[in-house]
Amino acid sequence: MTHEISTRLRTAIYAQESPEVLTTVLRLTHPAWEAPVCLVSNGEPLVHGGETYHPFPFTLTLPESEEGVLPVLKWEAQNVTRELIPQLRSVTGEIYARVAWVLASTPDVIERGPFEVQIYGVEYNALTISGTMTLEPVLEEQFGWLTMTPGNTPALF
Repeated sequence: MTHEISTRLRTAIYAQESPEVLTTVLRLTHPAWEAPVCLVSNGEPLVHGGETYHPFPFTLTLPESEEGVLPVLKWEAQNVTRELIPQLRSVTGEIYARVAWVLASTPDVIERGPFEVQIYGVEYNALTISGTMTLEPVLEEQFGWLTMTPGNTPALF
C-alpha cells in the first residue's frame, strides 16, 4: 500500500494550473458475477492493470483517522442510468472491492492505495446508490471476549 505522495502528484497539487487529473478507480467483484465491474470517477474510460474502467459518477469519503474509529469508507454513486442495479439485486452477502487513486496520464501507477474493501448494506433509490466499505472484515470479528456456549450460558440455548 502506497503511503507517500509521489513527486508528480505533489507537483500537480501545488501547481496553479495542471493538466493532471487525479481519479479514483473502483473494481467491484462478487462470486455470482461473471466479470468484475470496473468503474472510474473520471468522465473518460481508463485502462488500469489491463482492464478497462468505465466512467461512472461516484464519490468516496475517506475514513476518519482517529484512534478507536473503525476504518470505513462511504461510497455514493449517481443512479440516473440504473446500470448497476440489476447486478446489485442479483447478489447476497458482501461485495468485494479494490479502490485506488491514479493520475489519468499514468493510470498504471497507483498514487494512493490500493485498498481491499468489502461493501455491506448497499442501498439505492431513484437518484443514488450508496454503501459502506470496510477496510477490515469487521462484521466477522468476535464481539466481546466471552464465548457463549451451552456450558457457560445455558439459558440462551
